[in-house]
Amino acid sequence: MNLQGHANLQIGIIILSFLLGGCSKQDDAVVKKLLELESPDYTTTGTTEARIEELRKEVSKYKSIVEEKVKATDKLLTYYRLLALAYMDRGMYGPALEALDQGIRIAPEQPGLFLYRGIAAARLAKGIQNLEERATLLTEAERSYLRCLEIDKTYVDALYGLSILYVFELNTPSKAIPLLQQLLEKQKQHVGAMFLLARAFLSQGKIEDALAMYDRIINTPVAGSKREEARKLKEQVLQGAIR
Repeated sequence: MNLQGHANLQIGIIILSFLLGGCSKQDDAVVKKLLELESPDYTTTGTTEARIEELRKEVSKYKSIVEEKVKATDKLLTYYRLLALAYMDRGMYGPALEALDQGIRIAPEQPGLFLYRGIAAARLAKGIQNLEERATLLTEAERSYLRCLEIDKTYVDALYGLSILYVFELNTPSKAIPLLQQLLEKQKQHVGAMFLLARAFLSQGKIEDALAMYDRIINTPVAGSKREEARKLKEQVLQGAIR
């Protein structure tokens, strides 16, 4: 929009604010948005007092109906989330994916929906014998985790889940290393991430880095019995039994 067009738009908004003076602030904002939907470059030239009054009445008439519908859709989203969780608790990952997709159609910017979609797709892939179909599901799982992290780049469970996918399913452990390092910057005592990072280091021939990670586990009190597991793995690496 050029400077003249911008100036006209600003003048139009000022005049509209005057014409809408009788509305509540909330209704005022709604009417303005409705006018924008009719024409992005609306001005008073194309907006009469009669049209504004008509919109004011329509807002008053339909406002409660719209609010009820939005509330009902929010409840529907809760239903799909509950349904997906119930399916996953019973190992029904295909139906869980379908329920999550329905939820995502309602709320495409909720990272948790994509986290669970990644988990469901990855677990469903394990039971698929057709290699092409399995590969498609794993790609869907990766995309779901990535979308979750696109919305919330610090989502720990997504960083961990995607790392597991890279290490164990997609055979691309090098992609997991920066994700796990990022995770451990946020949660320094995430023992599972430490073990997974050590494994990823070993797969890349980074023996010293792997040994350092096992030492970190051994020196992490909250690791509990996992500390002994880390000692055994460290010893096997030193003996050359694990590479």
